[in-house]
Amino acid sequence: MSHRRFRVAVLPVLATLILAGCAGTPHHHARPTALSLYEHGRHALEAANYKVAEGYFRSLKADYPFKRYAREAALYLIYTHFMAGHNHEAANTARRFIQEHPRSPDAPYAYFMVAVSESQIPLNFVDRLFGVSPARRNIRNLRTGFHDYKKLLIHFPRSPYSLYGRFEMNRIRDRIAEHDLIVARFLLDKGAFVASANRAAAIVRRLGMTPSAPDALKILIRDYRHLDEPALALQAEALLKTVRKDHSRS
Repeated sequence: MSHRRFRVAVLPVLATLILAGCAGTPHHHARPTALSLYEHGRHALEAANYKVAEGYFRSLKADYPFKRYAREAALYLIYTHFMAGHNHEAANTARRFIQEHPRSPDAPYAYFMVAVSESQIPLNFVDRLFGVSPARRNIRNLRTGFHDYKKLLIHFPRSPYSLYGRFEMNRIRDRIAEHDLIVARFLLDKGAFVASANRAAAIVRRLGMTPSAPDALKILIRDYRHLDEPALALQAEALLKTVRKDHSRS
């Protein structure tokens, strides 16, 4: 047989074998379905493997933004970020959910998670080791969280999260007052009586009768005496008596 006839006879056979081989080869890089990503993300989340869960839920949102699983993936992603300690990402993801689904029945949860995530105060190892009060740290997050809880109560006053939101607002209010009291006392000790008086007065004026109010009034009385304001000092003393009576009744 000539070489030319050999090539003509063999080429169809090789083509058939190649096609058969391709048909039997599994597609290892086939795109995963929305359901597959969703289930894998759920399993990773249940196993507390938050980094892996984040990857699955992100992929689901990116690859299938209009599938019904995408909205649920967004909600799970909020929780996954929070549990992984990524509070900023959790809050931003929750805000995006609110923008994309403002009328969703899950919107109250998103508002709630914004507030929870924003109100966290990270303590480093040294703080935890020596039991440093979070009130001595930067409380900007607390102030932000307070306003976020307020938004939750304004938009969804009867949601399942409203009761906890009110509780957290009271707790945050007391924590802010405690922080301001520390600052007012420090300013008093440094002789900055005007600044100290302003800080102490703000505790009573803005935050109401918190547990820190009596001590704030005591500082205020001392500040007014140093500033030679006897009338203001007497007013603060009278208010302190009223606060003490109210606390004794409660």
